Amino acid sequence: MKKSIYILAVMLLASICIFAQVNGSLNQIGNKKILKVWGSNYERGYAQGYLLAPQIVEVFNDMFWTMFCYSDLPHYNALQSYYSLHFSTPENMFWEALGISEGMAASGADLYHSALGRNLDSNDILLMNAMFDLVEVRNRYWKQDNLELGCATLSSKGIATAADSLLAGSGVITRFFDATQNSALIDNPVMIIHHPEAEDEVKWLNITIPGFFGVITAISETHLFSALNIGPSSSASITDNLTPVIFSIRRGIEQYDYDANGVHHPYDVYESMCDGRPLNGAIVHNLAETPDYVYHSVVETRNSATLNRIEPNGSNLPTNHLAATNHFRGLASPVCCDRYANLQDSLYADPYVNAKRQWRVMSGAAGLETTLSAVQFTPLTGSLLWASATLIEPAYSQPALSLNAYELLNEPVSNEDGILPNPLPSVSLYPNPVPKGKTLRLSSQNPLSRVELYNLKGQKIHIQHLHGAKGVIVLSIPSLQLAKGVYLLKSVLGTGQARVIKLVLM
Repeated sequence: MKKSIYILAVMLLASICIFAQVNGSLNQIGNKKILKVWGSNYERGYAQGYLLAPQIVEVFNDMFWTMFCYSDLPHYNALQSYYSLHFSTPENMFWEALGISEGMAASGADLYHSALGRNLDSNDILLMNAMFDLVEVRNRYWKQDNLELGCATLSSKGIATAADSLLAGSGVITRFFDATQNSALIDNPVMIIHHPEAEDEVKWLNITIPGFFGVITAISETHLFSALNIGPSSSASITDNLTPVIFSIRRGIEQYDYDANGVHHPYDVYESMCDGRPLNGAIVHNLAETPDYVYHSVVETRNSATLNRIEPNGSNLPTNHLAATNHFRGLASPVCCDRYANLQDSLYADPYVNAKRQWRVMSGAAGLETTLSAVQFTPLTGSLLWASATLIEPAYSQPALSLNAYELLNEPVSNEDGILPNPLPSVSLYPNPVPKGKTLRLSSQNPLSRVELYNLKGQKIHIQHLHGAKGVIVLSIPSLQLAKGVYLLKSVLGTGQARVIKLVLM
């Protein structure tokens, strides 16, 4: 079932590698793509869009538009309007989505969507990333559901793995991600490896779907694993300042020590999800291991409450096992779930597992025909198995690609090995904060193509073409016409590379 591949040999000899004037490199192993991106959120988004444009368009058209939105323009516009009115896009996610859309355009891909009557843009990318939150809104318009979303995970540690000579008490987690069979999803398994430039962020990888840049199945360089499970539908009592759940999980994975306790830990994911507010129910399974501890948890969240479930609370499994399917076991009374009941039966019959048996238990107890991807991770060693579905077979029945997550994360990128991309614009803005009515000046050492001003809803409200100007530039931003608050100013080189500055209007 497992196909061992020496990752360095693969990267050097058996892959198709594409380098462009973007902060990204793309490798292919069989039908799986491994994309490495680095730099700012905009740069990493641009690389995703540039190198994955055909796949992102295919996923949007054949899965999101056709299956989630039923190819229905009024309902699509209703979802877009709901997102605009009720969701607050984190600033870094806004820039990454903008980078994706602009990278797609720069790649030369055909972005025109005939039903929308325009090219796909960053707002379409953001809406697609809110798909897991918008299930309830969607169901208000359609009484039937043609898109099945589900997941199951099982983590084991301590006594549960102590008898295995390799694990010897260490943790291991197996995760199945389920979705209705769709060729756009099945044909495009992708892993994206992030090298952020921010000092407070860590390297991490995401086994995901092209165009989805929040967390689906993630591993950080600090040995932290987090995976999204689709939660039960739940009514929303608060509908302002919502955050797509996959963005909240990403913040906890990518930002080192989000909860300021000195370590990168599953609590960072929990605290990030407490600070975010999803619209629908979601469940996140976490596992982390360091020389000091092995810790696993299941975070259950809905619109107005978040709970960190740890064994034995609500697990009803043998000691040192923790499972999640698609139902709450802490935030609400557990409901009957065949997958969870099957896991209980298997583990009570024999509570001791190694990595192979955990995979078999998950396959027999929780595997579905709609299992799109199957992943197993061992934090102590970095061992990573990744299998994907075919049109006729679920992922867990397919040969699994054998990788090492830490080797993937530690491979150098171009800005670490001396092959540098075009320089980013070095710019400063003054005065900043700016009193209303004052003239804004931009100082740039590089020739600039244009500057663009955005509000925090992602709306472009001003553009000024500079035609290669540099030095001190007077900006024609109409500050008297703008409300006080925070804006984002993007300075763009002729190459398309950009630098973003936060502008505060007093």
